[in-house]
Amino acid sequence: MGTSKRSEVKDLSIGHARRVVTPRVPVSLAGYFNIRMWTDVLDDLFAQAVVLKQGEEAAALVQFDLIGVSNDFIHRIREACRDISELPPKNILFTATHTHTAPKVRPGREGTNEVYNDAVIAAAAEAVHEAWENLSPAVSYLGQAEDDRFAFNRRYWMKSGEVVTNPPRQAPDIDRPEGPIDPEIGILDFRPTKGPRVLIANVVNHADTTEGCSVSADWPGWLRRTLEKALPDTVVVPITGTSGNINHFDPGCSAEQSGPHVAERIGEGYAETILSALSGLKRNGTDSLQTMKAEFTTGPREIDAAELAQAREHAAKYAFDGQTTLTSEDLAKKSPAALKYFADSLIAVAQDRSEKRFELGAIRIGQAVITMLPGEPFVEIGLALKELVAPTHALIVATLNQDCAYVPNHFNYGRGGYETTAQCSPYSVHTGEYLLSASSALLTQLLAPPSGKPPP
Repeated sequence: MGTSKRSEVKDLSIGHARRVVTPRVPVSLAGYFNIRMWTDVLDDLFAQAVVLKQGEEAAALVQFDLIGVSNDFIHRIREACRDISELPPKNILFTATHTHTAPKVRPGREGTNEVYNDAVIAAAAEAVHEAWENLSPAVSYLGQAEDDRFAFNRRYWMKSGEVVTNPPRQAPDIDRPEGPIDPEIGILDFRPTKGPRVLIANVVNHADTTEGCSVSADWPGWLRRTLEKALPDTVVVPITGTSGNINHFDPGCSAEQSGPHVAERIGEGYAETILSALSGLKRNGTDSLQTMKAEFTTGPREIDAAELAQAREHAAKYAFDGQTTLTSEDLAKKSPAALKYFADSLIAVAQDRSEKRFELGAIRIGQAVITMLPGEPFVEIGLALKELVAPTHALIVATLNQDCAYVPNHFNYGRGGYETTAQCSPYSVHTGEYLLSASSALLTQLLAPPSGKPPP
């Protein structure tokens, strides 16, 4: 576990910059099980950099309107910022809003365009450099809002005794949600002496409402634009929480729940809730800055012989190609194309028996801590970490590294739902436990007071 020394200097500085990363070259949009070449642009995508500095301590948070970022992105952006000698590469942390109407960015994957990847990496590195140049003394405020109108646990117990992800709306055999949601919206508000106010909002929901082949930042884009219109000289950085098993679909509602108008309604709704909470923000007790990084190791997915035999049977029996659109209904009903897709994926996962290492990161700013987790952890993991660090103001952020994929809880496996399949969760069924253990240890160390001193 790596750590950096807590700074004793009291002046905190912040810098912000952003770059447009809307695609201009052919590239598939990410987030579904088929190729979706983009056709038009509904709204721009951004890469944003927030740099924090206090004394000898410095950290950066790079946020993208993308489905996620890969190890390749992380490594190349850190290398491109190595000339900022006071900003250690390990202290540059990453996240994405997880919008499903942004380009695929995994190197070597079908539908990815390396020209686009190169442009995004260069834009992000430029944003970090500009944010560093924009550093200005600031004070920080913190608080939270709650909004339970737009998020639902998308895994449901059916009366048959199995769990289905996104079952058909108003299906008579739905019993109950498998798990909770997290309606809390963590807010960090930085007010520098020069430059724009920087507002960070941590929302726990999937950004998968727009659909189709139009480029869009989805509801996080609407949230950002709505708040920035209402708050002059403010930049907004939406960061997504642990929403691996959370989305906006209400199975009890018959109305249409996808499309740009839905993204607009959700984004504006979250913005309204955040605006109403700003008057209640409290001054951060101290602006001491500290960063820390850790790693954890997980093994390959456990696959028994019967499961592998069935996958081989389905792979030989059914057909699927990259142009086929798999809907939530296909997945819930286990259509032939869905069976073929997941069978091929399980066979591929069974061939890789290597261990994988994943990075964790955390930034502490006084009474607040931003914790960066890889992949798409289930909501229970974020809730457990918030409980662990209470009353510290916690923003638990997902998709530090999309290569980690879904991170369910151990108890979710064997019940059903596509998140726990080998294609969507290709690592050990104990990965969630390893992640929670490593992140708990990281936060415990980060929040421990210096020897002989009370907590700030």
